[in-house]
Amino acid sequence: MDSLVRFLGRLSDKAAVVSSMAMILVVLLILVEVVARSLFNTSTMVADEYSAYFYVVLVFLGLGFTLKTDGHIRVKALWSRFGGRGRAFLDLAGATVAMGLCLFAIYHAVPMVREAYQLNMVSETPAETPIWIPQLAVPVGLVLFLLQMVAFWLEALGRLLGSDRS
Repeated sequence: MDSLVRFLGRLSDKAAVVSSMAMILVVLLILVEVVARSLFNTSTMVADEYSAYFYVVLVFLGLGFTLKTDGHIRVKALWSRFGGRGRAFLDLAGATVAMGLCLFAIYHAVPMVREAYQLNMVSETPAETPIWIPQLAVPVGLVLFLLQMVAFWLEALGRLLGSDRS
């Protein structure tokens, strides 16, 4: 199980790199738009649209890495009152519920993208971007998040069973 947890962690790391690149692109797009408007009294006409798309990529592809690095907000008032095995049980229970919610979200996100693709939906902007392209980040990010949640679950199970190894 250790190798599976490490593999899923590396997958989250790679998604985090893409997420970071999306953040850089958001900053660059906004910078270009500010310069174009300030110095040349013109607009790129797509900066708002594409910065929003890259922001979706940033958020959804960053979910797994954020979980891996314990960056998600958790209420630890109850959690902190327990010892190691009690904490592991709470982590296991929380991850189980979170995986169910994630599966529910994936179940609805995949048809959303498929429908946008089948209906040839495009944005109502000059770029007329096919909507399924930026929407694809949602189910992909949720699947990566779910996989990292599985790794978290396996680690919690290992702690619950009293082993240092997952």
